[in-house]
Amino acid sequence: MNASQERLETLFAIASDISSTLQLEEVLQRVVAHASRLMDARVCSLLLIDKEAGTLRPAATHGASAAYLAQPDREVTASLTGEVIQTGRPLYIPDVRQETRYPVSELARREGLCTLLSVPLRTKTAIIGVLNVYTAEPRRFDENDIRLLTLLASQSAIAIENARLHRDEMEARERLRQSEKLAALGKLSAGFAHELRNPLNTVSMLVYAMAQEIDPHGPLGADLQVVQGELRRMTLLIEQFLEFARPKPPHFQRHRLEEILQETLLLIGPEARARRVAIYTEIEKDLPRVWVDGAQIKQVYLNLLLNALQAMPHGGKLTVRIHASGGSVLTAITDEGGGIPQDVRANLFQPFFTTKSGGTGLGLSISQRIIEGHNGQIRLFSQAGVGTTVVVRLPR
Repeated sequence: MNASQERLETLFAIASDISSTLQLEEVLQRVVAHASRLMDARVCSLLLIDKEAGTLRPAATHGASAAYLAQPDREVTASLTGEVIQTGRPLYIPDVRQETRYPVSELARREGLCTLLSVPLRTKTAIIGVLNVYTAEPRRFDENDIRLLTLLASQSAIAIENARLHRDEMEARERLRQSEKLAALGKLSAGFAHELRNPLNTVSMLVYAMAQEIDPHGPLGADLQVVQGELRRMTLLIEQFLEFARPKPPHFQRHRLEEILQETLLLIGPEARARRVAIYTEIEKDLPRVWVDGAQIKQVYLNLLLNALQAMPHGGKLTVRIHASGGSVLTAITDEGGGIPQDVRANLFQPFFTTKSGGTGLGLSISQRIIEGHNGQIRLFSQAGVGTTVVVRLPR
Protein backbone atom coordinates (compact mmCIF):
# COMPACT_ATOMS: atom_id res chain seq x y z
CA MET A 1 0.00 0.00 0.00
CA ASN A 2 1.55 3.34 -1.05
CA ALA A 3 1.55 6.47 1.14
CA SER A 4 -1.32 8.14 -0.73
CA GLN A 5 -3.59 5.12 -0.39
CA GLU A 6 -2.66 4.77 3.26
CA ARG A 7 -3.66 8.39 3.95
CA LEU A 8 -6.99 7.85 2.19
CA GLU A 9 -7.61 4.77 4.33
CA THR A 10 -6.82 6.87 7.39
CA LEU A 11 -9.17 9.59 6.17
CA PHE A 12 -11.96 7.03 5.72
CA ALA A 13 -11.46 5.80 9.29
CA ILE A 14 -11.45 9.38 10.60
CA ALA A 15 -14.68 10.22 8.75
CA SER A 16 -16.34 7.16 10.25
CA ASP A 17 -15.22 8.13 13.75
CA ILE A 18 -16.40 11.75 13.37
CA SER A 19 -19.80 10.63 12.09
CA SER A 20 -20.30 8.04 14.83
CA THR A 21 -21.64 10.63 17.30
CA LEU A 22 -24.37 13.27 17.07
CA GLN A 23 -23.14 15.29 20.05
CA LEU A 24 -21.97 18.59 18.56
CA GLU A 25 -19.15 19.30 21.02
CA GLU A 26 -17.81 15.77 20.61
CA VAL A 27 -17.88 16.09 16.81
CA LEU A 28 -15.97 19.37 16.93
CA GLN A 29 -13.29 18.03 19.27
CA ARG A 30 -12.81 14.90 17.19
CA VAL A 31 -12.40 16.96 14.02
CA VAL A 32 -9.58 19.15 15.37
CA ALA A 33 -7.84 16.23 17.07
CA HIS A 34 -7.90 14.09 13.90
CA ALA A 35 -6.90 16.99 11.64
CA SER A 36 -3.96 17.81 13.90
CA ARG A 37 -2.67 14.22 13.81
CA LEU A 38 -3.37 13.72 10.10
CA MET A 39 -1.42 16.83 9.12
CA ASP A 40 1.18 16.55 11.92
CA ALA A 41 0.17 20.05 13.06
CA ARG A 42 1.25 22.07 16.09
CA VAL A 43 -2.21 23.62 16.51
CA CYS A 44 -5.53 22.98 14.82
CA SER A 45 -8.54 25.27 15.14
CA LEU A 46 -12.08 25.12 13.82
CA LEU A 47 -14.06 28.34 13.39
CA LEU A 48 -17.77 28.54 12.62
CA ILE A 49 -19.67 31.44 11.10
CA ASP A 50 -21.93 33.47 13.38
CA LYS A 51 -24.31 34.79 10.73
CA GLU A 52 -25.97 37.31 13.01
CA ALA A 53 -22.71 38.92 14.16
CA GLY A 54 -20.86 38.47 10.85
CA THR A 55 -17.91 36.87 12.61
CA LEU A 56 -15.93 33.66 12.72
CA ARG A 57 -16.25 32.13 16.19
CA PRO A 58 -13.67 29.64 17.53
CA ALA A 59 -15.65 26.44 18.13
CA ALA A 60 -12.86 23.94 18.88
CA THR A 61 -9.07 23.81 19.13
CA HIS A 62 -6.35 21.20 19.62
CA GLY A 63 -2.89 21.96 20.97
CA ALA A 64 -3.64 25.64 21.63
CA SER A 65 -2.59 27.60 24.72
CA ALA A 66 -4.76 29.86 26.84
CA ALA A 67 -3.36 32.95 25.05
CA TYR A 68 -4.39 31.55 21.67
CA LEU A 69 -7.85 30.66 22.97
CA ALA A 70 -8.32 34.21 24.33
CA GLN A 71 -8.36 35.74 20.85
CA PRO A 72 -11.59 37.59 19.97
CA ASP A 73 -13.96 36.54 17.20
CA ARG A 74 -12.78 37.46 13.71
CA GLU A 75 -14.71 39.64 11.26
CA VAL A 76 -15.53 37.54 8.20
CA THR A 77 -14.96 40.48 5.85
CA ALA A 78 -11.76 41.68 7.50
CA SER A 79 -9.59 38.67 8.25
CA LEU A 80 -7.28 36.29 6.44
CA THR A 81 -9.35 33.24 7.31
CA GLY A 82 -12.39 35.21 6.24
CA GLU A 83 -10.95 35.14 2.73
CA VAL A 84 -11.44 31.37 2.76
CA ILE A 85 -15.15 31.95 3.45
CA GLN A 86 -15.49 34.60 0.76
CA THR A 87 -13.53 32.84 -1.98
CA GLY A 88 -14.26 29.23 -1.06
CA ARG A 89 -10.61 28.38 -1.75
CA PRO A 90 -7.88 27.09 0.61
CA LEU A 91 -5.39 29.58 2.04
CA TYR A 92 -1.70 28.70 2.39
CA ILE A 93 0.75 30.96 4.25
CA PRO A 94 4.33 29.65 4.42
CA ASP A 95 5.18 31.65 7.57
CA VAL A 96 2.56 33.60 9.50
CA ARG A 97 5.32 35.26 11.54
CA GLN A 98 6.47 37.07 8.40
CA GLU A 99 3.02 37.69 6.89
CA THR A 100 2.12 41.39 7.18
CA ARG A 101 -1.59 40.67 6.79
CA TYR A 102 -1.59 38.21 9.69
CA PRO A 103 -2.94 40.24 12.65
CA VAL A 104 -1.35 38.30 15.54
CA SER A 105 2.15 37.52 14.27
CA GLU A 106 3.65 38.25 17.71
CA LEU A 107 1.31 35.69 19.28
CA ALA A 108 2.32 33.21 16.57
CA ARG A 109 5.98 33.65 17.54
CA ARG A 110 5.21 33.05 21.22
CA GLU A 111 3.09 30.02 20.37
CA GLY A 112 5.68 28.55 18.03
CA LEU A 113 3.40 28.68 14.97
CA CYS A 114 4.80 28.88 11.46
CA THR A 115 2.97 27.57 8.39
CA LEU A 116 -0.82 27.92 8.09
CA LEU A 117 -3.16 25.92 5.88
CA SER A 118 -6.82 26.97 6.07
CA VAL A 119 -9.62 25.22 4.17
CA PRO A 120 -13.38 25.86 4.04
CA LEU A 121 -15.90 23.72 5.89
CA ARG A 122 -18.29 23.22 3.01
CA THR A 123 -21.65 21.44 3.03
CA LYS A 124 -23.72 20.76 -0.08
CA THR A 125 -25.34 24.19 0.17
CA ALA A 126 -23.00 26.54 2.03
CA ILE A 127 -19.67 27.22 3.72
CA ILE A 128 -20.20 27.09 7.48
CA GLY A 129 -16.67 27.84 8.71
CA VAL A 130 -12.97 27.10 8.29
CA LEU A 131 -10.52 24.45 9.47
CA ASN A 132 -6.99 25.73 10.23
CA VAL A 133 -3.80 23.76 10.80
CA TYR A 134 -0.54 25.36 11.96
CA THR A 135 2.85 23.68 11.86
CA ALA A 136 5.74 24.43 14.20
CA GLU A 137 8.33 24.46 11.40
CA PRO A 138 8.19 25.78 7.82
CA ARG A 139 6.44 23.28 5.59
CA ARG A 140 5.47 23.10 1.97
CA PHE A 141 1.94 21.76 1.67
CA ASP A 142 1.56 20.18 -1.77
CA GLU A 143 -1.64 19.56 -3.73
CA ASN A 144 -2.13 16.17 -2.10
CA ASP A 145 -1.94 17.72 1.38
CA ILE A 146 -4.44 20.40 0.47
CA ARG A 147 -6.78 17.89 -1.15
CA LEU A 148 -6.57 15.61 1.88
CA LEU A 149 -7.41 18.38 4.38
CA THR A 150 -10.17 19.65 2.09
CA LEU A 151 -11.74 16.19 2.01
CA LEU A 152 -11.55 15.96 5.78
CA ALA A 153 -13.13 19.42 6.08
CA SER A 154 -16.00 18.41 3.78
CA GLN A 155 -16.72 15.26 5.78
CA SER A 156 -16.45 17.28 8.98
CA ALA A 157 -18.87 19.93 7.74
CA ILE A 158 -21.49 17.27 7.03
CA ALA A 159 -20.99 15.72 10.49
CA ILE A 160 -21.24 19.16 12.12
CA GLU A 161 -24.48 19.95 10.28
CA ASN A 162 -25.94 16.57 11.25
CA ALA A 163 -25.02 17.20 14.89
CA ARG A 164 -26.53 20.68 14.73
CA LEU A 165 -29.76 19.30 13.30
CA HIS A 166 -29.83 16.66 16.05
CA ARG A 167 -29.26 19.33 18.71
CA ASP A 168 -31.99 21.56 17.25
CA GLU A 169 -34.40 18.63 17.10
CA MET A 170 -33.71 17.72 20.74
CA GLU A 171 -34.15 21.33 21.82
CA ALA A 172 -37.40 21.60 19.84
CA ARG A 173 -38.73 18.44 21.48
CA GLU A 174 -37.80 19.73 24.91
CA ARG A 175 -39.48 23.08 24.19
CA LEU A 176 -42.60 21.22 23.06
CA ARG A 177 -42.64 19.16 26.26
CA GLN A 178 -42.21 22.26 28.37
CA SER A 179 -44.94 24.08 26.40
CA GLU A 180 -47.37 21.21 26.95
CA LYS A 181 -46.60 21.17 30.67
CA LEU A 182 -46.97 24.94 30.94
CA ALA A 183 -50.22 24.91 28.98
CA ALA A 184 -51.77 22.35 31.33
CA LEU A 185 -50.41 24.09 34.42
CA GLY A 186 -51.46 27.49 33.12
CA LYS A 187 -55.04 26.41 32.51
CA LEU A 188 -55.34 24.98 36.01
CA SER A 189 -53.52 27.80 37.75
CA ALA A 190 -55.28 30.61 35.90
CA GLY A 191 -58.63 29.47 37.25
CA PHE A 192 -57.14 29.22 40.73
CA ALA A 193 -55.63 32.71 40.51
CA HIS A 194 -58.92 34.12 39.22
CA GLU A 195 -60.73 32.68 42.24
CA LEU A 196 -58.13 34.20 44.57
CA ARG A 197 -58.54 37.66 43.10
CA ASN A 198 -62.10 38.19 44.36
CA PRO A 199 -61.49 37.48 48.09
CA LEU A 200 -58.21 39.39 47.86
CA ASN A 201 -60.05 42.46 46.59
CA THR A 202 -62.54 42.12 49.44
CA VAL A 203 -59.77 41.92 52.04
CA SER A 204 -58.00 44.91 50.48
CA MET A 205 -61.14 47.05 50.71
CA LEU A 206 -61.76 46.05 54.32
CA VAL A 207 -58.18 46.82 55.34
CA TYR A 208 -58.41 50.18 53.56
CA ALA A 209 -61.62 50.97 55.48
CA MET A 210 -59.95 49.98 58.75
CA ALA A 211 -56.97 52.18 57.99
CA GLN A 212 -59.26 55.22 57.69
CA GLU A 213 -60.48 54.70 61.26
CA ILE A 214 -57.10 54.19 62.90
CA ASP A 215 -54.30 56.60 63.79
CA PRO A 216 -51.71 56.04 61.00
CA HIS A 217 -48.90 56.93 63.42
CA GLY A 218 -49.94 54.39 66.03
CA PRO A 219 -48.64 50.80 66.26
CA LEU A 220 -51.76 49.34 64.64
CA GLY A 221 -51.59 51.92 61.84
CA ALA A 222 -48.01 50.90 61.02
CA ASP A 223 -49.06 47.25 60.95
CA LEU A 224 -51.92 48.01 58.60
CA GLN A 225 -49.54 49.82 56.23
CA VAL A 226 -47.42 46.66 56.07
CA VAL A 227 -50.56 44.59 55.40
CA GLN A 228 -51.64 46.97 52.63
CA GLY A 229 -48.20 46.75 51.04
CA GLU A 230 -48.29 42.95 51.07
CA LEU A 231 -51.82 42.94 49.65
CA ARG A 232 -50.70 45.19 46.78
CA ARG A 233 -47.81 42.83 46.09
CA MET A 234 -50.13 39.81 46.07
CA THR A 235 -52.52 41.62 43.73
CA LEU A 236 -49.66 42.46 41.35
CA LEU A 237 -48.47 38.85 41.40
CA ILE A 238 -51.94 37.54 40.57
CA GLU A 239 -52.45 40.10 37.79
CA GLN A 240 -49.08 39.27 36.24
CA PHE A 241 -49.73 35.56 36.59
CA LEU A 242 -53.09 35.85 34.83
CA GLU A 243 -51.42 37.88 32.10
CA PHE A 244 -48.79 35.17 31.74
CA ALA A 245 -51.30 32.29 31.80
CA ARG A 246 -53.87 33.95 29.53
CA PRO A 247 -51.96 36.21 27.16
CA LYS A 248 -53.92 38.57 24.95
CA PRO A 249 -53.28 38.31 21.20
CA PRO A 250 -51.43 41.40 19.89
CA HIS A 251 -53.38 44.09 18.07
CA PHE A 252 -50.95 45.12 15.33
CA GLN A 253 -50.69 48.65 13.98
CA ARG A 254 -47.93 50.76 12.45
CA HIS A 255 -46.03 52.53 15.26
CA ARG A 256 -42.85 54.49 15.75
CA LEU A 257 -40.79 52.73 18.39
CA GLU A 258 -39.10 55.98 19.40
CA GLU A 259 -42.48 57.46 20.33
CA ILE A 260 -43.40 54.40 22.42
CA LEU A 261 -39.99 54.63 24.10
CA GLN A 262 -40.35 58.34 24.91
CA GLU A 263 -43.76 57.69 26.49
CA THR A 264 -42.25 54.92 28.61
CA LEU A 265 -39.30 57.08 29.66
CA LEU A 266 -41.75 59.67 30.97
CA LEU A 267 -43.30 56.98 33.18
CA ILE A 268 -39.98 55.95 34.74
CA GLY A 269 -38.64 59.50 35.02
CA PRO A 270 -39.55 59.98 38.72
CA GLU A 271 -38.10 56.58 39.64
CA ALA A 272 -34.87 57.35 37.76
CA ARG A 273 -34.49 60.70 39.54
CA ALA A 274 -35.14 59.09 42.91
CA ARG A 275 -32.39 56.54 42.19
CA ARG A 276 -30.00 59.23 40.83
CA VAL A 277 -29.87 57.54 37.42
CA ALA A 278 -29.18 59.71 34.37
CA ILE A 279 -30.93 58.57 31.18
CA TYR A 280 -29.33 59.05 27.75
CA THR A 281 -31.00 58.27 24.43
CA GLU A 282 -29.40 57.69 21.03
CA ILE A 283 -32.13 57.45 18.42
CA GLU A 284 -31.38 57.12 14.72
CA LYS A 285 -33.15 59.65 12.51
CA ASP A 286 -35.93 58.69 10.09
CA LEU A 287 -36.57 55.28 11.61
CA PRO A 288 -39.19 53.21 9.79
CA ARG A 289 -42.52 52.46 11.44
CA VAL A 290 -42.89 48.91 12.73
CA TRP A 291 -45.91 46.61 12.81
CA VAL A 292 -46.49 46.07 16.56
CA ASP A 293 -49.00 46.19 19.40
CA GLY A 294 -48.05 49.53 20.94
CA ALA A 295 -49.38 48.72 24.43
CA GLN A 296 -47.51 45.41 24.57
CA ILE A 297 -44.23 46.94 23.41
CA LYS A 298 -44.61 49.69 25.99
CA GLN A 299 -45.01 46.98 28.62
CA VAL A 300 -41.78 45.33 27.43
CA TYR A 301 -39.91 48.65 27.52
CA LEU A 302 -41.27 49.37 31.00
CA ASN A 303 -40.18 45.97 32.33
CA LEU A 304 -36.68 46.29 30.87
CA LEU A 305 -36.17 49.90 31.94
CA LEU A 306 -37.31 49.21 35.51
CA ASN A 307 -34.95 46.23 35.66
CA ALA A 308 -32.12 48.51 34.52
CA LEU A 309 -32.96 51.08 37.20
CA GLN A 310 -33.12 48.44 39.91
CA ALA A 311 -29.69 47.19 38.85
CA MET A 312 -28.21 50.59 39.87
CA PRO A 313 -29.20 51.17 43.52
CA HIS A 314 -26.43 53.76 43.93
CA GLY A 315 -27.14 55.66 40.73
CA GLY A 316 -25.45 55.57 37.37
CA LYS A 317 -26.09 55.96 33.67
CA LEU A 318 -28.83 54.27 31.65
CA THR A 319 -28.44 54.42 27.87
CA VAL A 320 -31.15 53.56 25.35
CA ARG A 321 -30.33 53.23 21.66
CA ILE A 322 -32.68 52.60 18.73
CA HIS A 323 -31.44 52.01 15.19
CA ALA A 324 -32.42 50.18 12.02
CA SER A 325 -30.44 47.12 10.92
CA GLY A 326 -31.38 45.28 7.75
CA GLY A 327 -35.05 44.41 7.94
CA SER A 328 -35.30 45.07 11.69
CA VAL A 329 -35.31 47.87 14.24
CA LEU A 330 -33.15 47.26 17.32
CA THR A 331 -33.58 48.73 20.79
CA ALA A 332 -30.63 48.37 23.19
CA ILE A 333 -31.02 49.21 26.90
CA THR A 334 -27.72 49.40 28.80
CA ASP A 335 -27.20 49.90 32.54
CA GLU A 336 -24.07 50.34 34.65
CA GLY A 337 -25.06 47.86 37.33
CA GLY A 338 -22.98 45.05 38.74
CA GLY A 339 -23.75 42.65 35.89
CA ILE A 340 -25.46 39.26 36.05
CA PRO A 341 -23.59 36.04 36.93
CA GLN A 342 -23.54 33.35 34.24
CA ASP A 343 -25.52 30.83 36.31
CA VAL A 344 -28.25 33.41 36.95
CA ARG A 345 -28.27 34.60 33.33
CA ALA A 346 -29.19 31.13 32.10
CA ASN A 347 -32.48 31.21 34.06
CA LEU A 348 -33.55 34.84 33.73
CA PHE A 349 -36.31 34.21 31.20
CA GLN A 350 -37.74 31.25 33.13
CA PRO A 351 -41.17 31.92 34.69
CA PHE A 352 -41.06 32.77 38.44
CA PHE A 353 -37.25 32.95 38.53
CA THR A 354 -36.16 36.11 40.32
CA THR A 355 -33.19 37.42 42.30
CA LYS A 356 -35.11 40.46 43.62
CA SER A 357 -36.66 40.68 47.04
CA GLY A 358 -40.40 40.88 46.41
CA GLY A 359 -40.04 40.20 42.67
CA THR A 360 -42.57 38.06 40.82
CA GLY A 361 -40.16 36.52 38.30
CA LEU A 362 -42.63 37.05 35.45
CA GLY A 363 -41.55 40.37 33.92
CA LEU A 364 -38.87 38.96 31.62
CA SER A 365 -40.91 35.87 30.76
CA ILE A 366 -43.84 38.03 29.69
CA SER A 367 -41.52 40.36 27.77
CA GLN A 368 -39.90 37.48 25.91
CA ARG A 369 -43.26 36.01 24.94
CA ILE A 370 -44.52 39.39 23.71
CA ILE A 371 -41.44 39.90 21.53
CA GLU A 372 -41.59 36.36 20.15
CA GLY A 373 -45.28 36.96 19.42
CA HIS A 374 -44.09 39.86 17.24
CA ASN A 375 -41.64 37.55 15.39
CA GLY A 376 -38.80 39.36 17.13
CA GLN A 377 -35.92 38.45 19.45
CA ILE A 378 -34.77 39.55 22.88
CA ARG A 379 -31.17 38.92 23.91
CA LEU A 380 -29.22 39.76 27.03
CA PHE A 381 -25.49 40.49 27.36
CA SER A 382 -23.85 41.08 30.73
CA GLN A 383 -20.37 41.55 32.16
CA ALA A 384 -19.55 41.45 35.85
CA GLY A 385 -18.68 44.88 37.21
CA VAL A 386 -19.54 46.61 33.92
CA GLY A 387 -23.29 46.27 33.40
CA THR A 388 -25.98 44.65 31.30
CA THR A 389 -27.40 45.29 27.85
CA VAL A 390 -30.73 43.93 26.64
CA VAL A 391 -31.34 44.07 22.89
CA VAL A 392 -34.85 43.84 21.42
CA ARG A 393 -35.05 43.12 17.69
CA LEU A 394 -38.39 43.73 15.94
CA PRO A 395 -39.09 43.22 12.23
CA ARG A 396 -40.27 46.18 10.20
